[in-house]
This record gives sequence, structure tokens and C-alpha cells, in this order.
Amino acid sequence: MTAVIVTCNRLPMLKTVLEHTLAQNFSAVVVVNNASQDGTRDWLETQTDPRLHCVHETVNSGGAGGFARGMDYAARQTDCDWLVCFDDDAWPQPDALRIFQSLPLPPSVGGVAAAVYFPNGTVCDMNRPGLNPFASIGKFCSLLKSRRRTFAIDPAAYQQTKPLPVDYASFVGFFVRAALVRGPLGLPQKDLFIYADDILYAWKLRSLGLKILFVPAIRFSHDCKTTVSFARNRWKIYYIVRNRILFYKKIAGWLFLPFAPLLLLSTLKLYWKNRTTPRIRSLMLAGLRDGLRNDTSRAHTNIVTLADES
Repeated sequence: MTAVIVTCNRLPMLKTVLEHTLAQNFSAVVVVNNASQDGTRDWLETQTDPRLHCVHETVNSGGAGGFARGMDYAARQTDCDWLVCFDDDAWPQPDALRIFQSLPLPPSVGGVAAAVYFPNGTVCDMNRPGLNPFASIGKFCSLLKSRRRTFAIDPAAYQQTKPLPVDYASFVGFFVRAALVRGPLGLPQKDLFIYADDILYAWKLRSLGLKILFVPAIRFSHDCKTTVSFARNRWKIYYIVRNRILFYKKIAGWLFLPFAPLLLLSTLKLYWKNRTTPRIRSLMLAGLRDGLRNDTSRAHTNIVTLADES
């Protein structure tokens, strides 16, 4: 089992994450340093644990590019059967790896999603796995009637003892067979930069006819905030809008057309909530246009310039 961690300018948190991670029986731990400028490289190079593999990037390619780089390295350089992804502010709880290794996982299971909690023990909503509401006309009609804002599984599922099949999951505590990474599944779509790269990757796995199981007994901690602030990094608005469209177009299929008005409404709500943020209109319009066109060619530097944060 190989762990894949992506980090960028969060050295104090990375130290905590590696302490928890290396305390478990991972055969290898791959850290992708996404062009950090806070001394991360120098500190990593002082570490002596032979299981630690450090990949230093000269350009920040975002979480999507970082995980693509790390998963490729892990699958091809560490000779692992499974790999597990998580951020530089998340870590497996003490028995997570042992529980995973005790699971009877048939070949039909290509991925496993962990139960992610805040350090205070409450469920981390942003990392709840989800179910595809577009799997049938009936489920889609139920979606319209319920007016739900999320397709994530119910928090009550975290109290179950049996694994639950899901359709997508985040990259915090996401286990995937290395043979799939080397073969038909490939790597995450790195030009997404941030947001939705994980759930699109998980959905691609499901599209191969393989299962993803949510296993409540496998627990991860995530020391993060639930909301995204645009006080800094206004460019994130673009990726939220564009990549959300790309995700729903992928999982909804032809049902995307009747679903589009609801997605547009939620986008307008996002705009209204953040309407005082400079450049938000330009960023959101660019995200809408590129998402509807399936265009991921816009360079990150261009988006930062559009946000007037260069």
C-alpha cells in the first residue's frame, strides 16, 4: 500500500500529516511538493525514513496535477497493489490501514472511500461520498421534488457497519487499485487544476463497470475549513463554476439539459452571495462558457490574470 500526498506551502500541517502517516504500515509514502516556497523542499530532504519518496515540482499544477503526478509515480515506481490519496491537511486514523487490509475486496471493487471526520469528531461534509441522482428517470424526478443541494450520502451511513456502494468520492481517503491506474483508469485529469478532479476520477472508475465502496470503519481526519473564502485567490471561482458544469455534464448525460436550469440557479446564488468580490462576474462568465464548451485549455496564469491577482 502506497500513500500519495500533495502539498503546497503548508509545511507545518505536512509535518503533522507525515507523522501520522509514517506511524502506519505503509510500504511507501509519496509526497508531491507542488512548487512550495515555504521551505518544504529543504525539510523533506532532511527526512530519513526509507519509505518516503519526494517528488519536487517546479510549477504548481494544482491538486489535480499533483495527484496525477503522485499517482503515476506510486503506481509505477513503488510496486504497490493499492494506493490511497489524501491532502496535506488530512491523515489516516491509527487503525485505518489495518482495517482496509482486512477487507475482502473482490476484483469487481476498484475503489474504496473512507469516512472523513473533522478533528473534533464530526463528519466532514465536503468529503462525503455521493450517489448518482441521474441513474434513472425516477431518481431524477425525486431529485427535482426534493430540491436537495447535495447528492452526498446521508451522515447516518457513517454509523453503519457494512460497506455502502457509492458513485463518487473525494481524494481524502480514496483507495484505488494500482493496476487500474497503470491501465484502463489512468490518471486524474490534470487540466482541471482544482475542484471536481477527484469526483470525476471516481466516476470514471464507475463508468468502467467497477464498484466503489464507502467503508465507515476506515476513518480519516481532515483539519480543514468547510467553506471556500474568496478574500484571497479569487481565481478559485472560475474553477468551481467550470468544473462543476463538467462534472454534471458527465454524470447526467442527456438529463443535463433539464437539470441545467437548476445548476444555473445555484450559480446565480453563488454570484449573489459573493457579488462584492472583485472580478467575480468575469470569472463566473468565463467558467460558464468554458464549462459548457468542455474547454479546459485556459492556462492557470490566464485565470489569475482574469482575477487581477497576478
